[in-house]
Amino acid sequence: ELTMCGIFGFTGRDLGRAGLERAVRSLHHRGPDGFGIYIDPVECAGLGHARLAIIDLENGAQPLFARDGELVLVCNGEIYEFERLRDELQKLGHEFYTGSDSEVILHLYSEYGMDFVHYLRGEFALLLLDRCNRRLIAACDRFGIKSLFFHTQDGNFIFASEAKAIFATGYLQPKIDVVGVRDFLSGVIPDSLFEGIQVVPPGCMLSVDLESGEDVIHRYWDLDLPTESELQGDRGSGLEENAAVVRTLVDRAVELRLRAEVPVGVYLSGGVDSSVIAASMARQHKGPIKAFTIVFPDDENFNEFQNAKRMSEKIGAELHSVSCDHQSMLEHVEDCLWISELPFHNLHAVGKFLLSRLAREHVKVVLTGEGADEIFLGYVCFQSDKGAISDQMGNQMKTRKIPDRSHVRRILSAIGFVPLHEHAELFSPLHQRVLKHIFHVEQRSSLVGIHPLKRLMRRLRPAQINNRSSVRKIQYFWIKSMLATYNLTVIGDRQEMAHSIEGRPPFLDHKLFERMGWIPDNHKIHNGIEKRVLREAFKTEVTEEVYRNPKWPFSAPLLWLKNGVYPTLDRLLDNYLSKEAIARSGIFNYRMLLGLRFIERLLFFDCKLRRRLNEMFTIILTVQILERLFVSNFKRSLENRQAENVLPIREMRSGGLDSTRMVDKPVAV
Repeated sequence: ELTMCGIFGFTGRDLGRAGLERAVRSLHHRGPDGFGIYIDPVECAGLGHARLAIIDLENGAQPLFARDGELVLVCNGEIYEFERLRDELQKLGHEFYTGSDSEVILHLYSEYGMDFVHYLRGEFALLLLDRCNRRLIAACDRFGIKSLFFHTQDGNFIFASEAKAIFATGYLQPKIDVVGVRDFLSGVIPDSLFEGIQVVPPGCMLSVDLESGEDVIHRYWDLDLPTESELQGDRGSGLEENAAVVRTLVDRAVELRLRAEVPVGVYLSGGVDSSVIAASMARQHKGPIKAFTIVFPDDENFNEFQNAKRMSEKIGAELHSVSCDHQSMLEHVEDCLWISELPFHNLHAVGKFLLSRLAREHVKVVLTGEGADEIFLGYVCFQSDKGAISDQMGNQMKTRKIPDRSHVRRILSAIGFVPLHEHAELFSPLHQRVLKHIFHVEQRSSLVGIHPLKRLMRRLRPAQINNRSSVRKIQYFWIKSMLATYNLTVIGDRQEMAHSIEGRPPFLDHKLFERMGWIPDNHKIHNGIEKRVLREAFKTEVTEEVYRNPKWPFSAPLLWLKNGVYPTLDRLLDNYLSKEAIARSGIFNYRMLLGLRFIERLLFFDCKLRRRLNEMFTIILTVQILERLFVSNFKRSLENRQAENVLPIREMRSGGLDSTRMVDKPVAV
C-alpha cells in the first residue's frame, strides 16, 4: 500500500475522541479513501490517518500494529524498494501480513531500532508509537518532500501533516506570526506563518519521551556535498560517461515511482526537467502516458504549451491542458491559500492548484520535476555572471528574459557565498525600517529581536559549507532555505493533495542526489548552459528546443493590482485590503500601505520597483486572506471545506476494532 495521506498524533494531553476525529477529518483532501484512529489512554497518546490508497487497495488501512500492539504506526508517503526490504526481513524471521510498504517500517524498527530510517528510500512523514520504550518518534524524509508540523507546550506534543489539523483539535488557536510575515517579505521563507507551529526538519527524527515529555531531535541525513579536495582526489569521468550515469539513475528513480495499482501521469511544462521525466516514463511505461500542462493565455512570455505539445508528440503522450487566465486563478486564490497555509508572491501556486485538479480527473498519481534545478544547478543564482544566460549552444539557444531573482543573490552575497559588489539591500537598515512601518504599531514590538538573516543562518551547518566551491555553497543554501519550506510545500505537495493526487519527484531520490554530488560543477553548468549533463543524458529523447532552451522557472504572470480590470480582483481588494479589513486584522499599517499603493500606481511601465511593490502587495493580500481564513473565521472555513458523505472513522486497536464503528478487522502486523 503506497499511500499519500494525512497523518496526526498527540502525546501528553488527552485531546479526546472528538478532537482527534476533527483533526483527521480536516485532512480529508489528503486521504479520502479511509480514516483510522488509535487512542492509548494509558500513555495518553493517539494517532490518526486519512488514507489515499494507491497499492494494496483493500488491506492498507492504518494505523498499523506490530509486536502484539507494542508498536503503532501512521505513515504518509512512499517507501520504494520495500519488496527487497521485506524479503531481507523475512529471512531474519519477520512475518508479514499485508502488501503494504508501510509495514516494513515497523519491522525495520523492531530489528534495527532508531537506525531504521537509514533503510528507507522515498518520500515520507511518519509517527511511530513505541509503547514498550514509552516514546513517540516523528520522522521526515531527507528533503522534506512530506511535511510534518508540530506544536509543543509543557511536554505535550501535537503532530500533523498540515497546521489546520492541529487547530481543528481546539487545543491551539491560530494566530499569525508577525515575525514570519516580516521574514517572508524579506525573502526568507518561514517554516510556518502561525505562532506555536514548528516543523520536523528534513532528514531528522524527533523522539518524545512519553514519561518526561522531553524531546530530542536527531539528524540522520544531511546534504553532504563533496569538498574541493575530495573532488580533486577523485579521478572522475568525462561528460559522456557522467551523462550515462545520470541516465541510468534517473531511469531507475522513474521506474521505482511508476509502481501503482492506479493510473499514473506526468506534469509536462515544456522545460527540460519535466521533459526528461516524461521521456523516461514513456520508455518504461506500458502504453501511452498521460501528460498535463498549463496554458497562460494572458501572457505569452509564460506560455509553454507549444513546447509541451511538441514534446508530447515526440514521446507519444496524451496531452491535457488547463487554461489559467487571471480570472480563473483569482477565483481560486482563497481555496489555494487554505491548502497552502503560506502566502504567495505571485499566483504560480494557484496555477499548480488548477493543474492538479485537471490531473485528478485522469490519474491518481503524477510524476513531477521538482529537484532537478537543485541537483543540476538550474537556477539563475548558480550563474557566476549574475544569471545572464546567453547564446552558448551554436547560436541556437533561445534567449529569454530571466525573471528578477536578484534578492536571492543579495542574500547569498550577505552570507558571503558569492563575491558580488552589490549591496544586500533587502537587509539594509532602510529596507528594515520600511518593513517595520508596514506593520500596525501594536505589532512592531514583535519585530524587535532576531534579524531575518540570522534566522535563515540557523538552518545552515558550517561543517556542510566549509571547503566547498562557491556554487556548492549556493546549492546547499538554496536547498536548505527554499526547497522544503516553499517549493515542495506551496507549489508541490499541498497543491497536489488539495485534489487527492499523489506527486512523486524522481529527481529527489537521495541515492541519485548523493551520486550527482561527485559530478564536477562544470558538467552541470558551463558557458551559460545549465543542467548540461542532464541535457546530454537525454539529448536524443527530448525535442531540439527542450535540449537547447535555457531554464525557465515555473511561475505565473504578475498580477498588477489595478481596480476595474477583473471583478474577482476588485472583490479581493475590497474584502482584504480595505481600510476596514486592515483595521480588523490588526497586522498592517493602512496609511503606510496606502502610500506604497500610490507609488505603485504612478509606475505605468514595467520596472524593477514596480515588480517589487507588486510582489510585496501580493504577499500582503495573501497574508490578509490567511488571517481571515485561519484566525478570524477558522471554524467556518473548516466547516465550509469539509467533505460531504465521507467514510466513517474506524478506531483501530491492537487486539480488535470498535464494533460500533466497523465490523471488519484492523490490520494487525
